[in-house]
Amino acid sequence: MTTALPIDRRLQLISDTQVEIYWFASNGFLRAVLGTHNGPQCAPSFRYRVLSGDSIELIGADGIIDTWTRIRIEGDLLHAESGGKPKAFRIAPETAEESSKQ
Repeated sequence: MTTALPIDRRLQLISDTQVEIYWFASNGFLRAVLGTHNGPQCAPSFRYRVLSGDSIELIGADGIIDTWTRIRIEGDLLHAESGGKPKAFRIAPETAEESSKQ
């Protein structure tokens, strides 16, 4: 099963306070940078599972950490719902490999 996730591209949350950056790989893993602007951040790796054409689960060491539903792409934006709240991510052409070289 597939979903509308842009594989090997950077997804960056559009937010003035929160930092959420994701790179999804085709092998079911993803890299992330999570935290706050001007505050603490971490860079975990997770697994993800496609639930349907428009939903996924993010899976950490302790189980499911988030579920994205109603995923859709409009231009260079990915829209999804997480915990019943809308999120919007800018899709950047930068790959995870390009980012790690900086």
